[in-house]
Amino acid sequence: MGVEGAAIGTLVSRCSMLVFMAFYVRFNKHFIAFAQGIVWKKSDWNLFKKIIRLGFPSALQMFFEVVFFTAAIWLSGFLGKNPQAANQIALNLSSMTFMFAMGLGVAAMIRVGNQKGKQDFISLRRVAYSIFLLIFLFDILFCIFFLIMNSYLPWIYLDGSNPLQITDVRAVVQMASTLLIVSAFFQISDGLQAVVLGALRGLQDVNIPALITFFSYGIFGFPISYYLGLHTSLGATGIWIGLLSGLTASAILLYIRFNYMTKKLIEN
Repeated sequence: MGVEGAAIGTLVSRCSMLVFMAFYVRFNKHFIAFAQGIVWKKSDWNLFKKIIRLGFPSALQMFFEVVFFTAAIWLSGFLGKNPQAANQIALNLSSMTFMFAMGLGVAAMIRVGNQKGKQDFISLRRVAYSIFLLIFLFDILFCIFFLIMNSYLPWIYLDGSNPLQITDVRAVVQMASTLLIVSAFFQISDGLQAVVLGALRGLQDVNIPALITFFSYGIFGFPISYYLGLHTSLGATGIWIGLLSGLTASAILLYIRFNYMTKKLIEN
């Protein structure tokens, strides 16, 4: 079935996850108290409004990042099949390491939210900065790993035994290896911006971070990707330099925002 089989497998896994999580929340002893007494016909519209005020800007933050990376795929398509294949390899590998940042971002959101509820803002900063340091150390390791293994990792995705495709395969490996060098450094920016964004969500500060991500990705990063990718000899590497620029701008601006917000809370 080829690609369609992979799509069906993804569909089955996503549906299964939803069913398993629903059963877990319904029957696990830690969640029983929260799952009782739910009246579906009675709606708390004030609660819905609060959820939307917090959730919609958070959704926009993720939307802007997804569009940014999707735009990189779109741009690489103009360069040909080999650059697009190399781009997909680098993106897939980077997505795997990003899961560490995503998990720590959720941890930052929960821990910061707990400290905010306690009104202990000094501990809040300590907790947040400890998680920032943890993801920084993880991403340094990922950066070193990508730099050392950049010539070998693309072969995981390619078949070099077919003599009819060997020219294309070698071209893809060469381009993907170069992209992984850029990706190695963007591990740090990508990880930090994800974790700081989680900490800001824990503070329930979502509107300004949404604007920051829009600026970083749409106004700053994408034009760099577009110009360097399509109007210079850098090609796919130029697209990834734009990704690195956007993520770095996001990480710096979000950190400044977090630092400002927490200092303001402590002073008040």
